[in-house]
Amino acid sequence: MHREKTPPGWAVLVGAGVIVAFLYWASPVLIPVALSILLTFLLSPIVDGLQKLRLPRIPAVIVVVFLAGALIGSFGWMTVRQVVSFANELPQYRGNIVQKIADLKRFGKGGPIGKVQQTVEEVKKQIDKEDGKTTPKPPTAPPAPASSPWSISLGAASAIELLGSAGLVVILVIFMLIDRVELRNRLIRLFGFGRMNITTKALEEVAQRISRYLLMQSIINGSYGLAVGLSLYFVGVPYALMWGLFAGLLRFIPYAGVWIGLVLPSALAWAIFPGWLWPLVVIGLFLVLEFTVAMILEPLLYGHSAGVSQVALLIAIAFWAWIWGPAGMIMATPMTVCLVVLGKYIPQLNFLVVLMSDEPVMQTETAYYQRLLASDYDEAYEIVDKYMEGENARQQVYDQILLPALYQAKCDYRRGKLTSEDETFMQRATADIVDEIAANHKNGDADGDGGAKDSEREPRRRRDAAVRGCAADDETDALTLRMLQRLLESEDCEMQILDQQDDRNFAELTHGAKPVLICIGSVAPGGVAKARHLAKKLRAQLPEARIVIGRWGLANDFNGIEEQRKLLLAAGADEVATTLLQARNTILEFCEAPHKPAADARNRDAKENGRNRKGKENAVKS
Repeated sequence: MHREKTPPGWAVLVGAGVIVAFLYWASPVLIPVALSILLTFLLSPIVDGLQKLRLPRIPAVIVVVFLAGALIGSFGWMTVRQVVSFANELPQYRGNIVQKIADLKRFGKGGPIGKVQQTVEEVKKQIDKEDGKTTPKPPTAPPAPASSPWSISLGAASAIELLGSAGLVVILVIFMLIDRVELRNRLIRLFGFGRMNITTKALEEVAQRISRYLLMQSIINGSYGLAVGLSLYFVGVPYALMWGLFAGLLRFIPYAGVWIGLVLPSALAWAIFPGWLWPLVVIGLFLVLEFTVAMILEPLLYGHSAGVSQVALLIAIAFWAWIWGPAGMIMATPMTVCLVVLGKYIPQLNFLVVLMSDEPVMQTETAYYQRLLASDYDEAYEIVDKYMEGENARQQVYDQILLPALYQAKCDYRRGKLTSEDETFMQRATADIVDEIAANHKNGDADGDGGAKDSEREPRRRRDAAVRGCAADDETDALTLRMLQRLLESEDCEMQILDQQDDRNFAELTHGAKPVLICIGSVAPGGVAKARHLAKKLRAQLPEARIVIGRWGLANDFNGIEEQRKLLLAAGADEVATTLLQARNTILEFCEAPHKPAADARNRDAKENGRNRKGKENAVKS
């Protein structure tokens, strides 16, 4: 069978370096193209909505692009006007700025900062005196050169380049919106019709995620900028509309944009208002608005995040800012979303999902087992405690978390991956956690109404019935019986765990006419032979007893459990349970139902199975 060869590590590093160099070198072309794609994702839902209103696609694209350009141009024109006006009025606040600087110097001179500075200067003077050196005077700064024709031409070239990039973005957006379907078909054809299913799903998910993210982000940031502008207007900060617009635009930069937008209005309030109250009020307004948007508005509109973890997003912001500057910071989230979706559908890029996605990469039972491997009892218990916050988690925690970890530990020990000390630690830690769960359960019932309900509820255990448990082999089997015992205690049913090495325990059960149920605990892998031997031994000593064998750890292996079920039933068991909850329910049914001898029940079941088998044979013959 042909297997694909994995490229060597040096080839992967060289390829990644070439891609990064290409992104940096071709940024003048790639940035407008990336912006055009993002704007296409943002405006596509609006164009589709106009098409549903019976407007043809080309007129719909022209209308949407024109309105978007008019909106951006209006905001830009107002912003330029306010910036120019602010620059002209800034000298009016010179006196207040000087006073604030003097206050800071006065505070620094008499406070801890001033004392540290004074100490440093004294030490420096002492060192210069010992070395016979004097501090040289700083060189006089040369006068600023006058504007030259060369600098003017460079500024004009930069402006022309910026206008050219803006025009390229507009043209690309128009043609991408018009030919969106054709571009999608070309991408599908590029990846091949054999991968049509994967390519279609990837494109649809990318479009849906990014369109939703950009649309919701535009609504949220626009609302945030409007709230900032109105708040600054009522406080009395000049040019509040401009600061609100800047705050809304900068918020497209995740995490960092909010604090960048906070700096300038706070500095302006510090410059124009006497005292320190109003600058602090401005900072408080930003913090309250950001908390409201992040904690209330975003969860309400998003419903879920963009699918990228916070750490990965911060790293992506730093990377794209290094490659593409401020434009890269704005496009960091959409670009990272595209990479995560590609990694989801392309096996070679699956590591991107593991590194960047916000979905948990480790199931709860696996994380619990991993913490036990690290001998971290506290975090292992935290995982169990957090899991138990869910509905019906108290009953499921044993089957879903603790038992799979014991099964995995037993498998690893048999394969030589665990030492006996490691397995012993896991058994002791799990036993302690079982006791903690039981103690917390009792405390919870005592604190709430559970105690009153338990006192009013009749016990489910019959007085004339005996429920016993017996481990088939090792300490792990005995530990699972303790879990079963805790489950039964929560249902007012008592089970006593016996020692199979002491035959007197079994002999005591033969006295009297009590109906007896014995549950044999056995955790896979291994232990089937000992469970069968114990079942035969108990059946010989207690022919009337009901024997239930808990064969735990193979709930997901249907074929394996069916083969073992036949062996265990042939050894004398009445029933084989694959989960602790199943064993608990079987025991509760035994305790609640009228007593019927186990031998009669087995004979009745055998006769019923014989009749069913004969009926099937007659049906086949006919």
